[in-house]
This record gives sequence, structure tokens and C-alpha cells, in this order.
Amino acid sequence: MPSQPKFTEVMTVIERRIREGDYLLDSIPGERKIAEETGVSYMTARRAVLKLIDDKVLIRDTSGSLGIHPSYVKRAKPAEVVLLYPAYPSTYLTQLRGLVSDFAEKRGFRLRPVQFVHWDERTVLEAAEQARGTFVIPHGSGMPSRLADVYRENKVVILDGDFSTKGLPSIRLFSDSCVEEVLEHLYRLGHRKIDCVNTQNRNPEIERRIDIWERWLAKRNVQGQLWDKPAPEFTDPTIVSYNLTARLIDEHKISSTAMISTTCPAAIGMMRACWERDIRVGKDLSVCAVNIEPPAEFFCPSITGLKLPDLANVLEKCADWMLSSKSYQGSLLLEPNEPALFEGESTGRPIRKSSSRLAIQE
Repeated sequence: MPSQPKFTEVMTVIERRIREGDYLLDSIPGERKIAEETGVSYMTARRAVLKLIDDKVLIRDTSGSLGIHPSYVKRAKPAEVVLLYPAYPSTYLTQLRGLVSDFAEKRGFRLRPVQFVHWDERTVLEAAEQARGTFVIPHGSGMPSRLADVYRENKVVILDGDFSTKGLPSIRLFSDSCVEEVLEHLYRLGHRKIDCVNTQNRNPEIERRIDIWERWLAKRNVQGQLWDKPAPEFTDPTIVSYNLTARLIDEHKISSTAMISTTCPAAIGMMRACWERDIRVGKDLSVCAVNIEPPAEFFCPSITGLKLPDLANVLEKCADWMLSSKSYQGSLLLEPNEPALFEGESTGRPIRKSSSRLAIQE
């Protein structure tokens, strides 16, 4: 079977980049750059471009710059909505990306996932200005006001955070009452001393979860201590949680009967430190997380926490706005249907006789 001509291979590359939204944020390069990127000669790249122009895939304007032909946009339906999310390894982020991608496929529009490291990246700004709509999963410190100004002028939705006070539509995954339900679960089991562990890098959502825990302690007249050691940006909070919990156990500083972590990785680190020290999670010490991530339900013991809610209703509202010429209507703060609390084996009733490695007070 004869091999495919090199210029048709280049055509395939360019067409795929268009469909997947590669040129949504960056302009289509000229023939010399295309030749460099695809490893072919300039003449081969030029032949591919000329054929794509003949096929009405590309169009060249009076300045010589290449663009996507309007008729090809209608035929190929390239990516038109961007999902911006932090560039660090996270099961939680992967799960969120999957949910948004699945929704986009069902709704019939293409989604372009793009990672970012900091708020001042050019991509963070260009996504809002060039895409029809942008979902942004925030990270780290607060969003700069200059960026919020640009976002308000475009169709940007914050996912997993509340930036509604900045005038931005925001999807908050877990309401205050949902977070309190995890604490109420521990209370119903009989726990009256509940510590909070945070090793996630501080951001407005983490601050909110800690504040909910503090207010709930006062409301229920329950004791507790905050163990706060945020991991450096773009590092794994699991390891930090493991080291923190190991030190607390070894120094006999844990006097609570239950510990809730702001995120699932922290709970995983805590459980490993307990297992290595013969502390039975769910019996000697209850451990849970505000929200769990796959595969927390299949751990031994399984981890108690809130499951990710169904986002279909709030994503539908956002997509209707992004893909239309209408202005945004309704509340800026969007909350999905309340998620289910998964009652795992990592939490149980406090026992009177605790492990000698703990300082639990009777």
C-alpha cells in the first residue's frame, strides 16, 4: 500500500488542530512555522496550505495571514468553549474536566481544555477574549482585579469557587449546608471533639471550608483544633498530610476522636500515617473529607465525604448563555443539586479505649 504524501499528512495535522481548538487561542502560523512544527520542507507545507485554501478549510486575508474559512467552521464545528484549569496533578481536577467534557459532548459543542500556572499568563486572558465562552477553575491566591474586569466583559464562568461578588457567574459545588452535613454525620456518631486538617494550598474555597468548620463547632458547642500546613503550589498535599499526621501521632498531640480534612488527598495521607502506626481508622480514630475523589469509595477503609454533585443543570444554564447573544440573567451564584454524602468505613462511633499512640481524652 503506497504511503500517504507528506503534504496530506500536514493537511491532516492542521485540520485536527482546528477541530480541537488549537488555534482558538493562537493564530494559525505561516508556512515556514508549519514546516518547522511538522518536520517537512517549506514547499511541502506551502502545498498543504494551498490545498486547504482550495478546499475552503483555510482563508488568507489581505495581509497574508491565515484564518479558518467560515464554511469550514460550519462543517467541522471546531472547539469554541475553553476550560481553563490549574496545571498540577489532581484526581479531582481530572474528574471535573471529565464531567464538563461529557456535558459538552452531549450538548453538541467542542470543549478545549487548557492548563495554566498563574493568573498573569497570556492564555488566561486570551481565552476569555477569543472563545465564545470560558469555564475557569481558580487556583491559589485571589484573582487580580484587572483580570476580573476582562472576565466581566466576556462570557466567563468560575467553576468550583464563588466569585459572584466580583460580578462573575460562579458554580459552587458544595453549599454551606452540604459541608455541615459531613460534620453532622460525625456528631450523630457521637464525636464531640473534631479537628480539621488542611494541607491544600490556601484559596477562597479552602478558607470557606475552614470557616464553616469553625462556625459549626461554635454552634454545636464541639471542641476542635485546626492543623493547617498548606502544601506549596503545584505540589501534592497528600505527602504533606502524611508527614503532618505522622508527627502529630508520634508526639501524642491528637486528642480528638475524629478529624475532617478540607480535601480528599489530605484524608488519604492521614490514613496512611495511621495505618503505619497501628491506629485503626474508623475505630481508634475517625477520618473523613469534605469531599471525596475517585477511588475513595474503594479504599480499605472507604473514605467518608461528599460525592461530586450532578452538574448538568448549572452547566446547561451556563452553556445557554455562552452559545447565545443574550446577556446573563439570574443569580450569579449557581449551586447544583445537593450531592450525596458517602458514609464510608473511615468513620465510626468513638470508642472508650483508644490506641495508646493517641492522646484521646475520655
